[in-house]
Order: sequence, then C-alpha cells, then structure tokens
Amino acid sequence: MTSVADEKDGIRELMARYCHALDACSFGEVASLFAENGEWTTPYGSARGRAQIEALIARFVPRPGEGPQRKHYITNILVKLADEGRASARSDYLIIRESQDGLIPVMGGTYIDAFIKQDGAWLFLRKELVHNIAGDMALKNER
Repeated sequence: MTSVADEKDGIRELMARYCHALDACSFGEVASLFAENGEWTTPYGSARGRAQIEALIARFVPRPGEGPQRKHYITNILVKLADEGRASARSDYLIIRESQDGLIPVMGGTYIDAFIKQDGAWLFLRKELVHNIAGDMALKNER
C-alpha cells in the first residue's frame, strides 16, 4: 500500500510532466496525461477526450518556428486525496515567454485539477486554467 506522501508525490509528478510536455509542444503527450474522458478547460476553449484536448492545444499554442516559446511553472500546490482513487489539487502557475527584449512573464493564474487513479497511475480527470493576471501570451488565435 502506498502512503499519502507517495500518492501526493505521484500527482505532483503528473503536474510536472504536463508542464514539460506542453513546453516541448508535445501535445499528444499532454493529452495522454488525461483520462479517456478527461476535460481541459481554459478561457479560450474547452475540450473533452484526448483527441479533442490535443487538437485544442495545437490550435492555440505555437510550435517552435510558429511563434515565441514559453515555460510553465507551478507552485503553491495543495493536493487533497479522496476515496475511490480520486484527488484534487489547486496550484498557482506562472508562464514566461520569449520576446524581442528577453524573457517576459505573460500569465499568472490558478490550476484547479481533478485526478483519477487508473491502472496504478494518476491521470487528469479535469484541468481548469483560471487566468488571474493576463499579458500577451502570443497564442496563434490572438494574432
């Protein structure tokens, strides 16, 4: 049996894998971190299911050569374990991106996540992005 600390660590690692995959523009990998019926919701769109999640991210996030690249940072992570292989988390995020003048912070907000454990691995059941501080993200749809 795994400990509470091990379960929370597994969830934090899932959250980190999400950031690394998104920053690498590996949108299929991002989608694979969600349950089959998982949901990704943002102020600029929502998607349910891995194929729709991958397509939505690809529609907005520029790949290398299409626009400035960005890095996501997560902090202040609060994880709450529930029964039946479920959990939730609330965390803060900061996104920086390239600009002509160097790196600039462009977004700060809150992730509100729900998780499910399937086949011994934690997956996102729902990820909601709440933009608290918005700047120029240079997303493809904004141009």
